[in-house]
Amino acid sequence: MLHPVTLLASWFAFALGLQWAGFASLIVLSCACLGAAAVLAARRCRNLLRRARWLLLSLAVLYFLATPGVYVAGFPGELGVTQDGLLRGGEQIARLVALLASLALLHQVTGSAGLLGGLYWLLKPLPSGEATVVRLMLALEYLERERPVDWREWILPGAGGAESHQGVLVLRTPPFRRRDHLTLLAVGMALLAVMLRP
Repeated sequence: MLHPVTLLASWFAFALGLQWAGFASLIVLSCACLGAAAVLAARRCRNLLRRARWLLLSLAVLYFLATPGVYVAGFPGELGVTQDGLLRGGEQIARLVALLASLALLHQVTGSAGLLGGLYWLLKPLPSGEATVVRLMLALEYLERERPVDWREWILPGAGGAESHQGVLVLRTPPFRRRDHLTLLAVGMALLAVMLRP
């Protein structure tokens, strides 16, 4: 298996490359990521999309109704929906869906420990790198919960039936191998080709 840092760097490159993708490419990529996530990381993908539903809805409303251009024929045009709004809004929604679905896949492949270990390795040079990883660990633990968290659980230990516990986080990362270097080189070249494409 590839090093978690390699997988994280590849995901970052994928996220960056999405900024240069056109509408058709974004639709294909979002469908491919959703399909793979539905098979390999269904629960994580469902949780991420459910928590992002208001952001997705806000993007749709803002782009569909607030983008100037030629109005769509029929009833949507009477509401202020434009062709450019549909195109730009569709691009942003497809981009966000592809990011969330691919993030769920990344989390499924690396696991929480691998993901945090890779982030720690990347953020280690920064002054607040360790604190950032701890905050991300707490956020991941919250995302993995099946039930919603009551506000009392955040401020009162043991309130609302929550069990207080203390755990030790041990981050183990495998050594970098030749395949990791080759993968990073290939990903970097692919991203460069996408960015320089006319």
